[in-house]
Amino acid sequence: MLEKLKKLRESHLAIQHDVVFYPYQEQVSDRILEALIQNLRLTASATEEDIKKLKLVEIPIEFSRQSGKTTAIVYTVEFILTWLSIRFNRQIHIAIFAPQIEQAKTDFDRLKVALRRVKDLVEVDEATKRIIKEQENSKTLVMPDGSSCYIAPVSKTSHPESKTLDLMIFEESQDLDDQIIKESIFPIGASTNAPRVFIGTAGTKICYFYRLGQTGRALRLYFEDIVAQRRDVYDRTGDAKHLIYEQTVRQEIEKQGIDSDEIQRPYFGKWLIGTGQYTTEEDLDAMIDPKRTRPTWRNEVDDCFVGIDTAKHPDSTVVTVIRWNKETKKKDLLNWCELRGENYQDQFDIIKDFLSHYKVVSVAIDATGQGDFMPDMFEKHTEWADEHSGLYRVKFSSVSKDLIYKNLKVSIKELLTTLPILGTKQGEKFRQQMLDLQQEYKGQLLSVHHPDDPNGHDDYPDSWALAEWAYAKYNEDNNASISFVSNEKERKVKHGDSGKVEDYWPGID
Repeated sequence: MLEKLKKLRESHLAIQHDVVFYPYQEQVSDRILEALIQNLRLTASATEEDIKKLKLVEIPIEFSRQSGKTTAIVYTVEFILTWLSIRFNRQIHIAIFAPQIEQAKTDFDRLKVALRRVKDLVEVDEATKRIIKEQENSKTLVMPDGSSCYIAPVSKTSHPESKTLDLMIFEESQDLDDQIIKESIFPIGASTNAPRVFIGTAGTKICYFYRLGQTGRALRLYFEDIVAQRRDVYDRTGDAKHLIYEQTVRQEIEKQGIDSDEIQRPYFGKWLIGTGQYTTEEDLDAMIDPKRTRPTWRNEVDDCFVGIDTAKHPDSTVVTVIRWNKETKKKDLLNWCELRGENYQDQFDIIKDFLSHYKVVSVAIDATGQGDFMPDMFEKHTEWADEHSGLYRVKFSSVSKDLIYKNLKVSIKELLTTLPILGTKQGEKFRQQMLDLQQEYKGQLLSVHHPDDPNGHDDYPDSWALAEWAYAKYNEDNNASISFVSNEKERKVKHGDSGKVEDYWPGID
């Protein structure tokens, strides 16, 4: 059905509106149509087996500014209201939400013009005309068959109508208020399992849209891909209007500089959260071993190294286990254990049992402030009593975090550690926190921390950095060579006269 509808859409837009989509606009339209068709099919018969197959579909789409996003959305919605309601013999109801009413109204006004051309071709009786007139207003467009499109702002003073929706479209998603969309808007689509389409560009805050993009499901349509497609159309047609967008933006790039925030965020998709990203999606993805579908939970014959970041609510205590893989000559991140609550004896008991599944030779533990209880318990109740037996207390300070995160950065950049496929809840949390992690230089020291945001956490990164440090310290104490990073360039760090890290790292006991 989708292929037939795509051909119908192409001819409909060309004949009725003299519009031809670029390939990237077709991608957007195709995803929306596919999600809606699948949902309408399954909900049409509504048997128990069909209902079990239902999945909530969320489509995050990042668009380069002024590249034709509104055109793709408006004419897709117009096509749905015109043809899908006929195909499924039912009314279809759509809503467009945006942070401000003016932003949603841009789509709405263009949709009104597009629908007017189609509605004028449909003959309706006087009674139907009266019904449409009664239902239509400055926020709602109604088709002759009763299908409709509704717009609403997402703000604290607005109260979206409790309409039953089949499709929800969120404009400028990077600026939406998460609490409002979750509490006031998402429930509107619950009874129909309405697909949610989020459209926007790279933003400056952690938000629902940003999180969706981290899952790897986002369709990202930014400057270079867009201009390549437009230039290809120009090569085929000779119509120079397809080059206008590229010419205009390249002038902006020349004026502002390609590395400027004003260019990177709207045209190249660089999210500007905090002061700078510690690592990237590309870096993490490069570390994933596709053969390792899940974290490893079994007795290991290879030496394992553990990092424990202790925390109170709302943060979590996180344990990370890595091993030295003798076959690949790399480290593997094996597993995590996350604990909440403030009963530290229980935490210790659970961690001790968790570690019994691995051949652990070295443990680095956060010993900052109240967290010092954990290394004390390890010292008293395990075989790890001090540095000689593989227990490393790490008091977080500007100096100590500089070193452990520079050490971690070497493992990331040089692909010295592999990751499992991050498909579990813990894996997704790990990925999310790693991509949220911010860095800045304060003098010569690298400062790494979670974003200044209520939803920002760095428990998983700190735990991983500690595990990598446990590996580094263990090898150092066994006279192995360890590489670090300084001033953003990899180099060997020369130790003090005694050759011990403690001589120049006052933050470690």
